[in-house]
Amino acid sequence: MSLGDKLKELRDARNWKQEYVADLMKIDRSTISRYETGKSIPPYQTVLQFAEIFGAEKEYLVGELDEMLKDAAASYVLKESPDDLDMEMIRKLLLQTPSLKEAMLELASLDSRTNEYIAGILKAIIKEHKKFRRMT
Repeated sequence: MSLGDKLKELRDARNWKQEYVADLMKIDRSTISRYETGKSIPPYQTVLQFAEIFGAEKEYLVGELDEMLKDAAASYVLKESPDDLDMEMIRKLLLQTPSLKEAMLELASLDSRTNEYIAGILKAIIKEHKKFRRMT
């Protein structure tokens, strides 16, 4: 069952309208609709919020999110050569740093312009960090 189907099922089981859930979560009703129909992938924190308001196990919903993101990223990963060292380094970094993985899952739900903006900020922070390390 897809994440959207699970969200709809949990909402329907409580006889809640999309408007009610949207009010609880402080988001637009159309956003709830896009999540339920699979037209949009909710951010990780939003999935956790869904689990909380529905009283569901977070793993029940987060597992589906992981699968959706894996499927969405599969086409990109398949374009990379299997022995691409950069991708392997990134994979290890995400495994070693759960908070970074969580942030990356959030990024997956944003548009490409926002992702480019955030990547620029991250590069600037890393550059300043390296400069600071050289001075000490």
